[in-house]
Amino acid sequence: MRQDLSLVRGKGVFIIMTLFLMWNCTTEKKQAKEEKQQERVQVDKSLKFEVKLKEQTQVTFANELKESKNLNYFNFPYMYAGAGVAVGDINNDGLPDVFFVGNGVENKLYLNTGNFKFSDISNAAHIGGKEKPRWSSGVTMADVNADGFLDIYVCVSGPSPDKRNLLFINNGDTTFTESAKEFGLDDAGFSNQATFFDYDKDGDLDMFLASYPPAEFQSSNAFYVEKQTSATMEESDQLYENVGGGKFKNVTKESGIYNFGLSLNASVSDFNNDGWFDIYVSNDFNSPDFLYINQKDGTFKDQVKKFTNHTSNFGMGSDAADFNNDGWIDLLQADMMSSSNFGKKRNMSSMRPEYFHEAVELGLHYQYMRNSLQMNNGNDSFSDIAELAGVSNTDWSWSALFADLNNDGWKDIFITNGMRRSVNNKDYELKIAAAIESGQIAPSERYLLTKNMPVEPVSNKVFVNNGDLTFSEDIDPQGLSYYGFTHGAAYADLDLDGDLDMVINNLDRMSMIVENKIEDNNYLRIRLKGEQGNTFGIGAKVRLSASGKNQYQEMMPSRGYLSSVEHIVHFGLGKMDKIDTLQIKWASGKEQILTDLKVNQLIEASEAQATQSQIRFLPKKKILFRETHGLGLDFEHKENQFNDFDKQVLLPHQLSKFGPSLAIGDVNGDGLDDLYVGGAMDQKGELFFQVKNGRFERRVSKAFEDDRLHEDTGAVFFDADDDGDLDLYVVSGGNEQAENSLFYQDRLYINDGNGSFDKNEDALPKIGISGMSIEPYDYDGDGDLDLFVGGRLTPWDYPKSAGSLILNNEKGTFTDVTATVAPQLKNVGLVTDMVWTDYNGDGEIDFILVGEWMPITVFERVGERFEKKNIESLKNTEGWWYSIIASDLDGDGDDDYMAGNLGLNYKYKATEKSPFEVYYADFDNNGSNDLALGYYENNTLYPVRGKQCSTEQVPALKAKFKSYDAFAKANFFEVYNIENTEDVLHKKAKTFASSFFINEGNGSFEIQPMPNMAQLSSVNSIVIKDFNEDGVKDVVVAGNLFSAEVETPRNDAGSGLFMEGVLHSGKYSLKPLTMTGLKLNGDLKNLKRMDIGGQEFLVGANNDGPLQLFEFLK
Repeated sequence: MRQDLSLVRGKGVFIIMTLFLMWNCTTEKKQAKEEKQQERVQVDKSLKFEVKLKEQTQVTFANELKESKNLNYFNFPYMYAGAGVAVGDINNDGLPDVFFVGNGVENKLYLNTGNFKFSDISNAAHIGGKEKPRWSSGVTMADVNADGFLDIYVCVSGPSPDKRNLLFINNGDTTFTESAKEFGLDDAGFSNQATFFDYDKDGDLDMFLASYPPAEFQSSNAFYVEKQTSATMEESDQLYENVGGGKFKNVTKESGIYNFGLSLNASVSDFNNDGWFDIYVSNDFNSPDFLYINQKDGTFKDQVKKFTNHTSNFGMGSDAADFNNDGWIDLLQADMMSSSNFGKKRNMSSMRPEYFHEAVELGLHYQYMRNSLQMNNGNDSFSDIAELAGVSNTDWSWSALFADLNNDGWKDIFITNGMRRSVNNKDYELKIAAAIESGQIAPSERYLLTKNMPVEPVSNKVFVNNGDLTFSEDIDPQGLSYYGFTHGAAYADLDLDGDLDMVINNLDRMSMIVENKIEDNNYLRIRLKGEQGNTFGIGAKVRLSASGKNQYQEMMPSRGYLSSVEHIVHFGLGKMDKIDTLQIKWASGKEQILTDLKVNQLIEASEAQATQSQIRFLPKKKILFRETHGLGLDFEHKENQFNDFDKQVLLPHQLSKFGPSLAIGDVNGDGLDDLYVGGAMDQKGELFFQVKNGRFERRVSKAFEDDRLHEDTGAVFFDADDDGDLDLYVVSGGNEQAENSLFYQDRLYINDGNGSFDKNEDALPKIGISGMSIEPYDYDGDGDLDLFVGGRLTPWDYPKSAGSLILNNEKGTFTDVTATVAPQLKNVGLVTDMVWTDYNGDGEIDFILVGEWMPITVFERVGERFEKKNIESLKNTEGWWYSIIASDLDGDGDDDYMAGNLGLNYKYKATEKSPFEVYYADFDNNGSNDLALGYYENNTLYPVRGKQCSTEQVPALKAKFKSYDAFAKANFFEVYNIENTEDVLHKKAKTFASSFFINEGNGSFEIQPMPNMAQLSSVNSIVIKDFNEDGVKDVVVAGNLFSAEVETPRNDAGSGLFMEGVLHSGKYSLKPLTMTGLKLNGDLKNLKRMDIGGQEFLVGANNDGPLQLFEFLK
């Protein structure tokens, strides 16, 4: 359908709609399925794209490289980085035009004449540069001189002898005049891409310039650190202030932008929603990314480490947009991780742990080679959810764009791909290195080696937004996801039919115009007419509300990679047939509100009709929790330095970093909660007494000091000797010592009644296991509290099960009765948590265990013993479980359960059909066991780790696999000869989803995965409490896992999730962090509720970090 163009004027009241994500514990599966099917009927999410033939479009631009002896990969290794494209209406006829730039080829300007026909006006427009083609990289359209016509800015870099950037000023008659020098924008550095925006809010457009200065690929971490203060001005990114009169001034140093980064793109957005635009710079290699937060005084401050827990390593293109429709701008960053097992194994050598950790220690950042999807939490922090979203690995990627490609109201993702030659093919790398080192190839002839480099076209990637934080890949080789080498891309409605088409700049292939043929969904498009120095409304914020749903966008054309999109704000609407409210907040601060708009039209909004307003896009809400400091709980857990990988090279994560423990109780009988927090190895645990003013005092204990060489991984206050006060049991764990070390002996500290503790050396049996969980309960009904002690691991022997124990209390002395009471605990697994519960309602106490590689494991009371129960509904629940809690979630009178798992936002995936697996055996018959992890791709099991790492564990593999190619083609059983290996330990994980287990009252359970917001990281702790005293229990889940090996990104996206129980509904309302106030984004291992000064608090214990306190605000 064609668009109707109308000028809309109007006033109205803007209503902020607060949306709550609801989760229903009791919804039947059939109903959920029917609702999902109904949703698919209502909104068409399918994509339909068609590549237009050049015979129709007349677009013949091709960025064709000319490799030679003087210009090749060996003397210019950045030559395959490609170039961009800009789309914009240069003659104001309503049709978006296209400008391509190339690497040493003539740039081309195409005028859109309608119906996908274009006319090459490059020469007539005086813009082609045919006489002296430069190495153009990025291109941007913007009205630089504020005359109402789009100008064109071209970045020049690479081997061009003249690297001065070009500014083509639009004369208003489809001709241009190059004027960069006159405007002060003829930057001669190492420019990649420019972004025009008003950083100082003076009403005109300033310019940020992303630069990529030369640097050796193997530069040290120290090089990048030193360069931050010693870079030359031309090596830095640049900021130019528009000072009026057609002049720009370089303000790089005084603005705080001066830096050294291998910058491939910059995304400009108001990330913290303070009304001022910030800059995210995507940097290559170990050059850290920059997140420049606008300080509102003409300066910026890099706060990337404050806002992000990690970033991509080889940052390529990026884009900033609100993909989850919560009103906060998120960030997508492309990297170069292969999407296939073969590509990963053949092209990538292993990360160097010492190099990785050195970078962090030197003040750089945690960086991982994979895409990042940084979800904005609205509290000055992001959570990378690329793994949950399914967009982490997309091959060697360049452009990353958010765009609603199917007009369903959710922004999808388009990623361009392809390296012209496979320069990271490990076998070819070694071959070239050997030829050069041996002198077979003279330096002057090295360029000949490029001709034999492997050439492997790869497909672009298109991901459809599912609306639940996940995306589904749309594969159409005839559409956008064709195979080739693609770099710059820009979207625009080229045929004015109300959907977004795509313009693509390929390398060594004709550029492409791709038509979007979606037909079923509605849309609204807004052309912004700004005032004075910002005629196209750059930086305007637009919020649309329709049918109770909100969308939010910012007008910022420079996006993706070296490119800029059309200057139109586009909203897909699905089946919504009316827009209730459209709010526009201009960069100047003015605002206008339009109401009751029709769909399927292009409207024009004029800043001249806007007024000053104090209405906030996202009004401040009362938060539920407030972080509190200064109460005297000044403890910081300090993890000792120990490298678990020295003992077992292929461990999935370190096992020595699961503390600290946390125990809450009134130890001195004054009615106030006190707190014990455990220490790491060589750090004593600490006891804090609460005093009556709600503060805490540290109580010094010689007993704790004497045991500082133990690692405290579990703790509980309970009355061990039945004298009316609380004693303290502390579990010893970790992985630093060999099995049966004295440092794994648990400890029982006896309270003298006043809160002073002495260790009872004789109260416990000899315990040589590395433990973690401890739960008291009078299981034998004799009036005293007995203990379950969970064995977490067998040191240096992962994944071998550890024994767990039942300790019977005999007048304050504990006896190991496991062999008679629960003999199946001997090798039950790597236990992380347990809960005593009457799961079957027979009046007898049972217990449930969870752990790593374990299913949900039920032990039922049978007479005087506990026997492991095989429950059909709990089959295939093997996971990496970290926590479990019992509560009547559905109000039917029996115990249901919540169990915290690894989560769905991790590199490792597990399903019943494609489990995550581990084998442990002596594969090479050298007398010691080897560890090997396996994952499935296309129904075939492959080793997780690559050739180099695997060879370190099993040296015999070096002779078995002479090349990376051979190793990449081998499946797990071709790498490891399992059949001929004795005593193989084999375990599987079949789910990593944290889940609800609804007790159906007949000995079976209905398993319901928690919402995706609860799957962002591992759930190490669960707190259930009616915080708001409305008669319905609320839930807080929290946790992270920072101890992964360096090729696996840290599980660090968790910040704590509050799920508020909804009265009489059986539902939970998921509260965003902007409403809860929680910020539990450290390596949280324990979270408990406690009363402080008569108020409700959450206290969180972080590994290698401080205690955190959050007060519930009633």
